[in-house]
Amino acid sequence: MESVLPAEILSRPKVGFRVPVNEWFQTSMKDYLRDHLQGADSISKYFYHAPVLENILSEHINGNQNHEKVLWTLLNLELWLKQNKNMITI
Repeated sequence: MESVLPAEILSRPKVGFRVPVNEWFQTSMKDYLRDHLQGADSISKYFYHAPVLENILSEHINGNQNHEKVLWTLLNLELWLKQNKNMITI
């Protein structure tokens, strides 16, 4: 890589990069998020109060509050539940 990148880049400490989940949930993934968390086949919707989730989603999508971490956690819970639904009983 020495022939491609400058020495100061090769020798510096690792630098992470941010994934724009916040923005995705407000734009290109908002329908995906709503479908999974509020759709007819949602499993996780039985674990939370629907009006509270709607408020969290609306605040985030409208840009009033950043609920990225909560929404990311709920989405991953939903995806995990769907992936493992044959192994659990609710």
